[in-house]
Amino acid sequence: YSRNVVAELPGSEFPEEIVVLGGHIDSWDVGQGAHDDAGGCLAAWHAVKLIKKLGLQPRRTLRVVMWTNEENGGHGNKAYRDTHMTELDNHVVAIESDAGVFKPQGFGFSGSAEAMDIVSEIGQLLNSIDADEITEGGRAADVAPLNDEGVPAMSLKVDGSKYFWYHHTNADTFDKVDRDELNRCMAAMAIMAFVLADLSEPLP
Repeated sequence: YSRNVVAELPGSEFPEEIVVLGGHIDSWDVGQGAHDDAGGCLAAWHAVKLIKKLGLQPRRTLRVVMWTNEENGGHGNKAYRDTHMTELDNHVVAIESDAGVFKPQGFGFSGSAEAMDIVSEIGQLLNSIDADEITEGGRAADVAPLNDEGVPAMSLKVDGSKYFWYHHTNADTFDKVDRDELNRCMAAMAIMAFVLADLSEPLP
C-alpha cells in the first residue's frame, strides 16, 4: 500500500476551513524525481514550516498534502477527494507545485472571476521576487479532482525552459535544483497560502 502524507497548521479562528498546498511524492523510476516532484513537496512543506517558524497563525488551517500515485493513475488525489468529500465546501483553495522548482513567475488560477481579482491582488505581494504574474488556468493533476468538485485550484508557475531537459529522465536529480530558485518557490507558496488562509472572508 501507499499513502498520502498530510500535515496541518491549524487555523486560529476557522480551523474547519482548509487551504491545501502540496505536490506528489512518487516519481518516474529512472531518476530521483527532484523537479518532478520532490521539489514541489519541499516547497509546500517548507512554506508552512516557515510560516510556523515566524510565529504566524492564519485564521484558516493550512494543510500540506503530498499525494501518492500521481505518475500512475492518480489514486492518491482521488482518495483524498473521496475521504474529504463531505468537507469540500470548507476547502478554500487547493494549490499545487508540479512544474519543477525553477524561478517562480506567479500562479495559475481556476475559479470565479471575483476570486481571481483577489488572487491577483495578493499576487502583487510577490513583485519583489518577480513572481506576481497571475494567469487563468490553475488545474494540475492532484488538484484537478478537487477543482472538479468546485474547489478553486492554483498551480505555481515557474520558468519552464529547462523542465523537459529533466522531466521523466535519469537527469532529474537534486544537483539540478538551484537553492535560490527553490527558496523563491517556497516564499511564493508561503505568501500566497498564508494570505488566502488569513483573509477576513474566505475566497469566493
